[in-house]
Amino acid sequence: MKNFERDNSIDLIKWIALITMIIDHFWYILTPELQEPFRWMRTIGRLAFPLFCLAIAANVYRQPIGYSGGLKYLGGILLFALISQQPYSRFFEGNYLNILFTLGLGFLIAQAVHQRTATLIAAGAVALAITVAYRPIVSYGLAGVLLPAALLAALQARVIETRIVTWSAAALLAVLANTGAGILLLPDLPAKALAGISVAALAPLLGLALLQARVRSIKPVGKWMYPIYPIHLLLLSSLSLAWL
Repeated sequence: MKNFERDNSIDLIKWIALITMIIDHFWYILTPELQEPFRWMRTIGRLAFPLFCLAIAANVYRQPIGYSGGLKYLGGILLFALISQQPYSRFFEGNYLNILFTLGLGFLIAQAVHQRTATLIAAGAVALAITVAYRPIVSYGLAGVLLPAALLAALQARVIETRIVTWSAAALLAVLANTGAGILLLPDLPAKALAGISVAALAPLLGLALLQARVRSIKPVGKWMYPIYPIHLLLLSSLSLAWL
C-alpha cells in the first residue's frame, strides 16, 4: 500500500461488503415466517458498512499528498446517492438518507484528515456540520460518518499502543453506527442481536487482516458498483411486490 497502483486486497474487501449488503437487504423481502429462521442474513449484513468504510479509508491512505482525484471520486458517490434516494426510500419506506450520503460525508472528513489542506479541512468541517444538523436522517448517524476517518487513523498508526487504541476506537464506532442509542440496552439484548453487534465490532479487524492478504487475482470492483446500489434496491422491491 505504498504506491497508488490498484490493490487487490481492497477489491476483495469491496466484494465482501457488496455481497453481505445484498444478503442483508434480501432479508427484508422474506415473508414474516421466514425472517426469523434467516436472521443470520442480518447478522452477516453487519459486515457491510464497516468494510465499505474501510475500503474508503484504505484508498485515502494510499493517496499521495496533494492528490487531486478525490473530487471526482466524491462526485461519483454523491451523484449516485441522489439517484439512489428514491429507490432507497421506496424499499425501506423511511425518511433516512441512503448509505452513499454517509459514505460521501465520511470520505470528505477522511480526506481532510489525510491531506490537511485548508480547503479540505474546511470541506471536512462542513461535512461534519451537515452530519450534526441532519443526524436524525443520516444512515448510521455521526458514528458512521466518522468511521472512515477513524479507520484511516488506525491504518496510519505506527506504534503498537496507538494501533490498539485506534482499531479499538474504530470497532466502537462500527458498533455505535449499527446500534446507536441501543447500545445502552446491551445487557438486555437477545443473543441474536448481540451476534450482530459482535460482527460489527470485529469487521474492522477482519478488514485489517484482509488488507494484509496477498490476493493475486480478483475481478476489480470499478465504477459499476455505483449503479449496482440503486439497481439492486429496485430489483428487490420488484421481487417483494411479486411475492405479495
